[in-house]
Amino acid sequence: MTKLITVYSSNIPIDCHILKGRLESEGIPCFIYDEQMIWVHPFVAVAIGGAKLKVPFDKYFQSQNIINLISQGILTDENGEYQISEIFVNEIKRQNDILSIKNNIRNDSSLLDNPFTVDNEFIDQNEIDEILKNEREFQKLAKKELKFSWKHFFYELFNFKRSVFKYFRTKPVDYYLEKEIVDNYIGQKEPKYIIHCPNCNSDNTVFGYAIDYKWAILYLIISLILTTPLFLIRKKYHCFDCGYDFK
Repeated sequence: MTKLITVYSSNIPIDCHILKGRLESEGIPCFIYDEQMIWVHPFVAVAIGGAKLKVPFDKYFQSQNIINLISQGILTDENGEYQISEIFVNEIKRQNDILSIKNNIRNDSSLLDNPFTVDNEFIDQNEIDEILKNEREFQKLAKKELKFSWKHFFYELFNFKRSVFKYFRTKPVDYYLEKEIVDNYIGQKEPKYIIHCPNCNSDNTVFGYAIDYKWAILYLIISLILTTPLFLIRKKYHCFDCGYDFK
């Protein structure tokens, strides 16, 4: 019988699951103990020593070495070591390149019929082909329209095993998610100037409905008259570092 030994513990079970996935990718079998107890009674986590990630005794030192490298911000594979921060930066660049390709295709649909290559260190030709395949499907869905008929409508309405809402939704949810992602990417613009918080000088600010100033007297009076909370009425800049609202 293989003896198990605790290689990591945390009061947050999801931390164990993240490391479990990393260790299993290296061929190390892992088991999480006391997880369900913490999900049911979170306040007993400290008392029972948190959720425990256990591995076979003979895999302990290999597991500990991988966890130590992760704590230093390093990932390893057969090709060497990599900084986690560098991997994240490269993945952001890769995703931006993919969104840029999709944007170009949607602005010029003829690219779908004229396969092209991209000189990019983050995207290979197989991924380009997959993007083209998905964009062809997207273009088909974009042209799909609802053809209403009363007969079909009542059929969907009174057949309780079906959904009348699906009848009106001619395109799947994934279509709208994909469209929103690319549209938001296209709509991104670099700010002309950066707004700094006058309280802490942070640039982590955004303009929108104020948080601290929404409970004005006028707001409360109108809400009482209408017997329902009024929509937010004051817009200001908000600093997410110190919580300060300012004009």
